[in-house]
Amino acid sequence: MELTKLRVERFKRIDEIEIPLKSVNILVGANGSGKSSILQAAHLASCLIRQVDRVRTTSTAMVRISDLDYLPSDEYWRLGHGVDWGNASSSPSSKVLFYFVDGKGDEVATECEMRSARNAGISVRGELPEEVRGLFRGQEVFFSGFIPGISGIPNVEQKKSKRVVLKACSFGDSNVYLRNALDLLSQADVRQIENWLEPLLGEVRLDIRFNELEDFEISANVTLNGQDHPLELLGTGYLQLIQIFCYILLFKPTVLLIDEPDIHLHPDVQERLPRLLLTIARTKNLKILLTTHSPFIVRGAPAEANVTWLAEGEVVTDDRSTVELALGWGAFGKKTHYCERR
Repeated sequence: MELTKLRVERFKRIDEIEIPLKSVNILVGANGSGKSSILQAAHLASCLIRQVDRVRTTSTAMVRISDLDYLPSDEYWRLGHGVDWGNASSSPSSKVLFYFVDGKGDEVATECEMRSARNAGISVRGELPEEVRGLFRGQEVFFSGFIPGISGIPNVEQKKSKRVVLKACSFGDSNVYLRNALDLLSQADVRQIENWLEPLLGEVRLDIRFNELEDFEISANVTLNGQDHPLELLGTGYLQLIQIFCYILLFKPTVLLIDEPDIHLHPDVQERLPRLLLTIARTKNLKILLTTHSPFIVRGAPAEANVTWLAEGEVVTDDRSTVELALGWGAFGKKTHYCERR
């Protein structure tokens, strides 16, 4: 099964929008254009489908707020588009649909309709076809991974249980538990992160250690171009890349949702990142959906990537050249210039 489309209805800034999905998909737009709304809707629906006890079109089921692995706002009833969610079957709700195509070319859709429950929770009604159930359901199955960004990490981390770490990372709090998340990976996975980092940052070595019998805190050190650093002293851009690659290996998601990965990255790294993400997406058989304001991310996007310009919760264009011009890449955004003197 291949995920081919995402549809969001009546969620925050979005009235109705449908995004075709390739291996790498880039959403561009001004603040308030609906980019983050799409990522949040997809991740919330994914978590609800995994956590609710059943998904049916004929009846509703409820996930308590205290049990949810992700929630964009404590005032969750305000997640509707222009109107608060209700708790009756005919009241306002939001809907997310994931479309898949099987090996024969037939389309299958997973649907999650969400609204307030009568108690402190979110009510779910929808459809989960048997053909894709294994992508959404399971104790350690995560259809989506969500990375809202990182702003530094604490100086120390005590070892936490796997359940605590996975829930925190799903909620977007991995900056608090980045050492714990790395410690959950195998040595082979840590070596894989190093290999992915090398074309962006140069030679990198990660050393993650915790002795169950002796240690209270996880030791995490990074050797970068021959210089050894404790993890907390790395630049935020380095931490962001480690976080992205860690999520891919920790959650093994069908879709990875990354909100503005360019914020702390040098323009050269921004420009190289989309092509590396394309290689990873193809290797790991996942879709990557990211948001950005950066012309460097867009210019570095391979021809195979989707680039979509959003405004007021709607698609303006998916024409690459139009998006580049809108971001300020005119003639002087090209790598080669020809000048003729007359």
